[in-house]
Parts: sequence; structure tokens; C-alpha cells
Amino acid sequence: MKSDLLKALALKAKNRLINKNNKEAQTIKTVKIVSENDKDFYDKVKTLLQSDDYSLSPMKFLMDENKLMKLDAIGRERYLLETIDKYNKVKKLIDKENTAV
Repeated sequence: MKSDLLKALALKAKNRLINKNNKEAQTIKTVKIVSENDKDFYDKVKTLLQSDDYSLSPMKFLMDENKLMKLDAIGRERYLLETIDKYNKVKKLIDKENTAV
């Protein structure tokens, strides 16, 4: 169920990015969903990169299902996109740490 929801959210977000000139897309306000557990997220990404189990659907592993289900449709899309962005930043940080060693 969660992977189907993530696919639908990703598709909606992609369509919104493609159709930026729509009135509906222009009225969306940006609200950051800030998590206090950045260290936990960092540890999850590090575990994810070290194992092959979650390589097919990393967002399913990284996103909090309880938090996801409490949000409205736009909030879910925003949460997905912010998690992807956060994942990419942490992944780059971990890659830099590994190359520095």
C-alpha cells in the first residue's frame, strides 16, 4: 500500500512540475516539514547505502508512515519531495566522508 501511495505522490508531483504555469500550481505555498531527528535520518541513509535490501525503494524505508498518513494530499507530496532532497544531501555528505578517508 505504501509503495502505491508513493508512486501516486511522485506522479502528481512530477505533473505539477511539468505544468508549472497552471493557476493551481501557483497557489501552493511552500512549507518545510522539519524533522528533529536528523541524526536518525543520517543513520538510516548510512544503513541503506551499506545494505542492498532497500536499494529498490529507499523512500519506503526512509519515510515515516504515521506522519505520511496524517498529511493531506499536498502535504504528502511535499513530504516525499523533501525526503528525496534530504536523502540526496545526506548521501552526498556520506560520499564525501568516504572519499576523505
